[in-house]
Amino acid sequence: MRQFAPFPIYINEADHWEDLRQQQIMDFTAKRDQKMVNWLNSTAKQLYEITEDKTPSKAAKAYEDQVYDLLQNKIALTVMGRMLLNALDRNTRYWIVPLDEENKTHCKCGAMTFPGAPKEGGGIRVYFNPTDWKGQWQTADDVLFHELVHAYRMGRIGYEALNGTGMTDYTDGEEFLALHLQNMYLADRGSPRFYLAYNRPGLNGSKDEAYEYYAGSAEVPMALRYFAGNEPLATACSHWKAPANGFNPWRDQLQIEKAYLKNVPGLDRLPAWR
Repeated sequence: MRQFAPFPIYINEADHWEDLRQQQIMDFTAKRDQKMVNWLNSTAKQLYEITEDKTPSKAAKAYEDQVYDLLQNKIALTVMGRMLLNALDRNTRYWIVPLDEENKTHCKCGAMTFPGAPKEGGGIRVYFNPTDWKGQWQTADDVLFHELVHAYRMGRIGYEALNGTGMTDYTDGEEFLALHLQNMYLADRGSPRFYLAYNRPGLNGSKDEAYEYYAGSAEVPMALRYFAGNEPLATACSHWKAPANGFNPWRDQLQIEKAYLKNVPGLDRLPAWR
């Protein structure tokens, strides 16, 4: 286990504990103790994934070092990354652990974030494998940044208070927020291309192409305006003046809204979102 100090972020690859859990499942299955098998397949899985191994395997150490490197040498070197890290609730533990095949099948995703129940050890769990993201697009650090936005929100406002408003190009308001803060991280990192829609991850474009795409829907400028006024990180981004011509849809929300309204005669402002 490694802590990314001074933040309450803990990176843990508990492969020895997972091996033990699998052996226990086999043993209790042989004993026909279904109650223990059920516990091992549920609560124990979450407890074991955050249990420290005093003698970690080479593979476990490699995983923890890779994630630590992304945090230290990628995310924390950007203004956007530091803003996110500093916004984490210091009274909540954030665990970054591997996304195993069982969870991949369950969520049908490449990474996910979810709170742990008190009986499961609590905290917020970010399930993420750095080696799953090797391409020039959807890189390990920006995917991890995206998941940390979810973790930040869960830690600050609670899982039940998350924005579940559905959107055409996004699962919900939380994915909209995470993706567009992720875009700001990409801009901060110097990327010339940005995500256009959460539900179409392969679709990306330049700043001009992105703004044109965003102006093709009323939802995007409406959601940008809502979060810029109600979410601290989005609010901070909306106040950034430099670079003046840089990618920043939070700051340029009015420009995007006006571009949309050019095709809507008689309307000079979109209604409130939600």
